[in-house]
Amino acid sequence: MNYTLCFLQKENDVLMLLRAKEPNKGKWNGVGGKIEHDETPYEGCTREVLEETGLLLKKPIFRGMIALNGVECIYVFASNDFEGDLLSSDEGILEWKKLEWILSSKDVVENIPFFIEDVLNFTREPKVYDCSYSDSGELTGFQVKLFQSF
Repeated sequence: MNYTLCFLQKENDVLMLLRAKEPNKGKWNGVGGKIEHDETPYEGCTREVLEETGLLLKKPIFRGMIALNGVECIYVFASNDFEGDLLSSDEGILEWKKLEWILSSKDVVENIPFFIEDVLNFTREPKVYDCSYSDSGELTGFQVKLFQSF
């Protein structure tokens, strides 16, 4: 199963979701979810953002992939080009957060501070963010690799 994760940026703020469901329940994350079998990653990202936030992405920008224990499975996007009004979400609480808060908060999904600055910098090439986890779910390693398109 493949997933998307998107970070929406408005000036110096990033839209974050306090997840009400597993995985990462009780942690702040970007928005996203499962890619349906008939969708491209771009289509899945746009649909998930609209469903979870009420915001329509005009231009999602592919920023790389998150690999979990060596398996690439999360397509990462960012955007500062969207329209609409922020709605409440069944997935959790949505709030605009300062980047500095995201980088320092213990309430953020633990791998996000390692890659969010790269993801939000559109002048940098997309990368693979390879996260290693223990059997108990603890982050045990993080590597950034060059993204090689297929």
